[in-house]
Amino acid sequence: MRKFISILFVCLTVLSLLAQSQAAVNVSEGGYGLLKTNIGIDYEHGWGVVDDAFSARASYQFFRNKKFTVTANARYTSTEVEFNADDLSDDFDPDEIHLNGTHLFGQTGLTSTFRTSLWGRPFMAMAMVNAEWSQGGFARVSGIAMGLLMLRANRSTQFGIGPLVLINSCSRIPAFLIFMYRHQFNRKWGVNLYGGMFSVDYTPTVNNLFSAGADIDVKAFYFKPSNASLPDKCRFTSTSFRPMVKYRRRLAPNLYFDLQGGISVKMSCRANGVTGTTRYFDCHSKVAPFVHTGVSYSL
Repeated sequence: MRKFISILFVCLTVLSLLAQSQAAVNVSEGGYGLLKTNIGIDYEHGWGVVDDAFSARASYQFFRNKKFTVTANARYTSTEVEFNADDLSDDFDPDEIHLNGTHLFGQTGLTSTFRTSLWGRPFMAMAMVNAEWSQGGFARVSGIAMGLLMLRANRSTQFGIGPLVLINSCSRIPAFLIFMYRHQFNRKWGVNLYGGMFSVDYTPTVNNLFSAGADIDVKAFYFKPSNASLPDKCRFTSTSFRPMVKYRRRLAPNLYFDLQGGISVKMSCRANGVTGTTRYFDCHSKVAPFVHTGVSYSL
């Protein structure tokens, strides 16, 4: 069950691309959704096995009509990990297999959406394909296909459900039923469940947002272990459940600053091959605090 929940919420990160289809109108909406232009940089410091993480992302919607959109996207991350000698299963030493240290990871790809109606209700389909890279060069091409039927969609409440399929992934469960829910009680209070995130939001002014909730955070990269018991290249994936508090401020039109802090609780930590579902070892990590800050531009 823990593995299933972990994979499910990891896949829900794509729902942040579907949550909204227009530019943000206040601070509670900035940075979410498949917008025409979305650029962001983030830095995170943790007091666990993942010490420092940096990411930069950008997307640009270069085609749009009444039903279709096509968006180019790119993401770059730098992740530093420091495992102790007894943190890995099967007696693997993190220094000997080159797991400790700073690892770079990149993605470039395309995302396409299709909007129509199904059984008299709004329906959106999405297809995403990404090429993944690391210090060692090209790693793999992966994809996601999904559909979302909006059972309720009005000004205050959006609720949708549908299937999601992973293509060429390491997941043992490549298909899921997913959902998103968003409700605005009034101008100041709202609740969100999408993008691997749950939060209760309080917006005292149009430029300030306070929220409390949790998200599912995934950090991944490829490394070359140089060990006869492991493939030439492995994919490291760490999935954490993170209760947190967050503050967001709109610095200027379409420009947002984020500050959040909380604790990181391990859900899954493992090494697979580039493709395939074989798990070569697991990682141990303790509950640890973290702080995260970022700046984003959404138009």
